[in-house]
Amino acid sequence: MKYEKNIKKKILLSVPDTDMTIPATLLCGREAGKTIAVSAGVHSREYIGIEALIRLAQELTPDMVQGTILLLHCCNYDGFLSRSADVVPHDGKNLNREFPGTADGTQTQKLAAFLETKVIRNTDYLVDLHSGGFCEALVPHAYYHGAAKPEICAASCRIASLTSAKYLVRSEARNGFYSHAGQCGVPAIILERGGCGLLLEDEVLADIADVKNILRGLGFLTDAPARSYSHKMVQNGRYLDAPASGCWYPRKKPGDQIQKGELLGEIRSIYGEPLCSIHAEAAGVVLYQTASLSIETGTSMIAYGELEKEV
Repeated sequence: MKYEKNIKKKILLSVPDTDMTIPATLLCGREAGKTIAVSAGVHSREYIGIEALIRLAQELTPDMVQGTILLLHCCNYDGFLSRSADVVPHDGKNLNREFPGTADGTQTQKLAAFLETKVIRNTDYLVDLHSGGFCEALVPHAYYHGAAKPEICAASCRIASLTSAKYLVRSEARNGFYSHAGQCGVPAIILERGGCGLLLEDEVLADIADVKNILRGLGFLTDAPARSYSHKMVQNGRYLDAPASGCWYPRKKPGDQIQKGELLGEIRSIYGEPLCSIHAEAAGVVLYQTASLSIETGTSMIAYGELEKEV
């Protein structure tokens, strides 16, 4: 993205050959430097990050900034307005599963290709803000690269360590917005906070504080030193989908530590008859889980990972 000295402006990024747009705010400081993109709304009903970027765009000014900050307020803006089920409403696809996309594909694939060519290829860092899905509860955690080049993984882990999230999760994913950035040589993270479609003030403020701390730690803001946090490291994440449809009765809460073989929850029929029991395959911590009573075969049920070490 072309650097323009000492500016702040609202921009509307148009995705070629579609009617889709991405509302954004561009801030360029008095001195040229690196570029960071901070995104929200890849999933349209994950509201904490979207609200955090609205407020950050109002607060930040060019005289506070070194280099360039691009705030992508809502990547799936049409889905946000229509309250779609965290997919792009034009074709029902999950944007975070379509990278690198294709310029002659479906609407979602065109959107992914646009983000790949215009954002990932023109930034030095990426921070992608997420929440639990519309029916998911979670403990705040951050994902960092585990499947990119070693130096990119190390830089990604450093960015994650600048957040106040208790758990840092090493991820082997390759095809999401942030994980594809890693494949392209751009250190990136996902910061997860909030869920169940709720907009809670303390969670918005925590996201704002974490993004500002990242910006300080990477040299984009010089108003204060970056804070240091302690974290628990998580690896070998297990992301389980429901093996049956029915009623879901979790036995744990996000953030609970678990032992191998421990009962995580049960699925029962609408008549209360047991259908299946879910047991932990390893000791670790619950990261997120479905919070609704209803659950459908093949949909997200519970995720947990193995605790590694404290840093």
